[in-house]
Amino acid sequence: MHWARKSSIDELDLIGQGTASEYCGIRYIGIGDEWLEATMPLDSRTLGANGALHPGALGIFAETIGSVAASLCIDTTRQICVGQILHINHPVLITSGPIRARASAVSILPDSHVWNVEIKNPIGATVCVARLTMAIIDRVDQ
Repeated sequence: MHWARKSSIDELDLIGQGTASEYCGIRYIGIGDEWLEATMPLDSRTLGANGALHPGALGIFAETIGSVAASLCIDTTRQICVGQILHINHPVLITSGPIRARASAVSILPDSHVWNVEIKNPIGATVCVARLTMAIIDRVDQ
């Protein structure tokens, strides 16, 4: 798989301006032919009351990076990506950051995508695995 359109890291960061992505401090750090990487800090924006990463922040992180990756695979002048299913396993408390996510495609079909998002802590241990299913629909604003 290769991206339908090319984007720089700076352009990817601009996509999230004024959104939950920007608020949570999500920043893109790498892009390859079949993957996209981003980081998210552990700070007052992403921590829960117990001092560990809030599990909802993992949902925002996984959905954000998977959605942006999916959007790079379509013609956004004709279609949009809409999240359908997000399944997250986070078996350990995440108490140090920043954390890093890598989204990679499992299945790219004309009307749906499935993305795997693996999230690691600062020492490289996997702390969360998410699977995101995206619907690809025609734009109605044209």
